[in-house]
Amino acid sequence: MLDMVPSQVKLSVPADRINPIQDMFNAVAPRYDFLNGLLSAGCDRYWRKIAVDELEPVANRLFLDVATGTADIALELALRGKARVIGVDFSAAMLELGKNKVNARNMQSSVQLFPGAAESLPLKSDSFDGAISAFGARNFSNIDHAIREIHRVLKPNGKIVILEFSFPQNGFLQWLYRLYFEKILPIMGRLISGHRNAYSYLPDSVGAFPKGEAFASILKEAGFGSVSFKELTFGITTIYTGSKHA
Repeated sequence: MLDMVPSQVKLSVPADRINPIQDMFNAVAPRYDFLNGLLSAGCDRYWRKIAVDELEPVANRLFLDVATGTADIALELALRGKARVIGVDFSAAMLELGKNKVNARNMQSSVQLFPGAAESLPLKSDSFDGAISAFGARNFSNIDHAIREIHRVLKPNGKIVILEFSFPQNGFLQWLYRLYFEKILPIMGRLISGHRNAYSYLPDSVGAFPKGEAFASILKEAGFGSVSFKELTFGITTIYTGSKHA
């Protein structure tokens, strides 16, 4: 499997940081994909495909998937245009499930998954043509440092794509969404996953995440140009993009 790793990538990966969020993702990993589809009414697949579409024009096609989870984004990228993808995540259980998916599709020559945290990527600078993170940025322990790390490992003109939850701007839709997101979803998630806090943490983390112009400013401060963002599905999620200056 290691024969596809480009020379730019260091194979010495630091040990996972033990923290409650990491433990939570390890615990819910077996039901993670099922719950994503159920609790989003299947929209999660649509959102991920739109995010991957943002990387379609990128040349050379060596990509980094940060907080890869169970590797859905990494596999989607690899299936388009024969891209090569490195995925990193701090959850060993998520990575194990992701590796099972990669093996089941015989994609080992295109996708490799490693333990690692966004704040300290085990990768050399100026290595990747594009980087993406889907629903992972709000879990970064230091969002500013993590974005600077992603900027560091991108090649000049490399593109970043961040997909994250947000809130609808329409007052009634926001009320309805918050009712589901903050009251109903935690109960459903707890019953299905068996984890007491996992789906209570979700709305809290979304509420704390900098949205819209606030997150666009973080990208700009990290050195990205051509920063833009667009809302999907009435503002339930937002895609942020930017490019590393040449």
